[in-house]
This record gives sequence, structure tokens and C-alpha cells, in this order.
Amino acid sequence: MGYLSRDKANLQRTFDPAEIPADTVSYCFLSELRFSGTAWGAEAEYQFVFDQGRLALVSMRNRQQSPVVVDFADRVFQRRLATGLRGQLLGKALGLKNLRNPTVLDATAGLGTDSFLMAHAGCLVTAIERSPAIFALLEDGLRRAAQAGDALETHLEAARRMEIRRGDFLMMDWPDRAYDVVYLDPMFPTGRRKASSRKGMTMLQTFASEDQCESELLPQALRCARRRVVVKRNRRSPELAGVKPTLKLQGSRSRFDVYCR
Repeated sequence: MGYLSRDKANLQRTFDPAEIPADTVSYCFLSELRFSGTAWGAEAEYQFVFDQGRLALVSMRNRQQSPVVVDFADRVFQRRLATGLRGQLLGKALGLKNLRNPTVLDATAGLGTDSFLMAHAGCLVTAIERSPAIFALLEDGLRRAAQAGDALETHLEAARRMEIRRGDFLMMDWPDRAYDVVYLDPMFPTGRRKASSRKGMTMLQTFASEDQCESELLPQALRCARRRVVVKRNRRSPELAGVKPTLKLQGSRSRFDVYCR
């Protein structure tokens, strides 16, 4: 089963298609989902709802799991933005000290948190997400950020520096050395620790592309990068594809492996 069919099989929606912005990439995907008011939508494991104007993913089997929403105006995320990226490990891994407004390809965007942090720091970001379900959440969050008022002017500027595309990084046609930096954050379980249900990572891993081979990501990323490839890993995870990086930046929970060209 392809990832598009798989996502549809696990999902239903609680809203009318008329509530979905018609100019979004995700319009067709969301409108074709089973409607929760019908009997044939009763077996879905997850459902999309609109929560205060925000698209949210909710577990039907574990009501204790928090809904997954992309909200770049969230207070916790605001604090991360306020600290600035250049002094953080991610900023150092990207080489922001020596690169001015670099072009970054986030090949495994997920919910777009790191992409937005990079765009907020001045990077010109192209973010790719393979899963239609995860992409729908990202697209909704970025759409709302792009509509931010004067109080969140920095969000508007960051949103303008982000371009999102739905597709498979490995299947898309990329020119050689097209971006200063290629960023990888594969959402693969390590087997050492289960994803936190409180943070909704269990749901996200359901839709993450398990059939995407980790060993193929790094060679493709190295081909596309002009300066470096940055790989985010769990602290104790092995190197991606078993390839030793140029340098490692270690944090308390995660690390960044940097492959310089």
C-alpha cells in the first residue's frame, strides 16, 4: 500500500469539505477522507478536526493523547524563537556564523518546527514532506503564520522565506549542489525509547514513511548540497547509513551530525 492510500485508510474527517481552503495542496486529500458521520468512517484510527480554526489530528483509540497541531504562535515555540538560532546547536550545525541567508533544503520536514526556526533566522527554506497527513498539518500551520497580523510580523517574514512541497525527497528531481545546506531529520523509531504519547509522536510515526530507506537519504542529500549536510539524530542513534560525519554537535537528548562538502 502506498503512503497516500495508507494515510487515507487510517483517517477520517469531522468537517465539511467547504471548510477546507480550496487553494491548498491538501484540499483534495482532506476532502476525500471518510466523514466521521457515516458508518464506513467508524473504523478509522485517527481523525482530522478543526480546533479554533486550526487543523488538528486526534487519536480515536487513545483519548489521552494530545491533538497534534502546527501552531507557530504557540507560547512554548515563541520562547524557542526568542532565544535565536545562531547560538543554538542547530545554528552552529548549519554554519550560520559564516553563511548569510543560506538556502536550506529540509528534506524530511515533518511538522516544520526546525524549518520555521531556520526561516526565522534568515534562511531561505524549501521543506519537503512525504506524508499527506503530516503535510496537511504543516500547510495549515504555515498558512496561518502567513496571515499573522502586525503583532506577529516576524512570523509573516519567516513564512515568506519558507516554501513547502509534498513529495518524496528520494523520488524528486534535484539539481546537483542546488542548496547551501541539506537538512535531514528522519522520523524513524530507534527501538531504545518509545515516542512520547503526550507529545503526539506516536501518531506522527504512524504516518511517517517507514518504507523510506535511511541509507538512501544521505547520498542524495550530499549530491544536492553545496556546502554541508546536517543530520539530526537521537543522542545514541548510529550514524546515518553508517557514514562517519565530519563533526558531531552533541546535545542532552539529540545531536547534529555534519557532513561537509
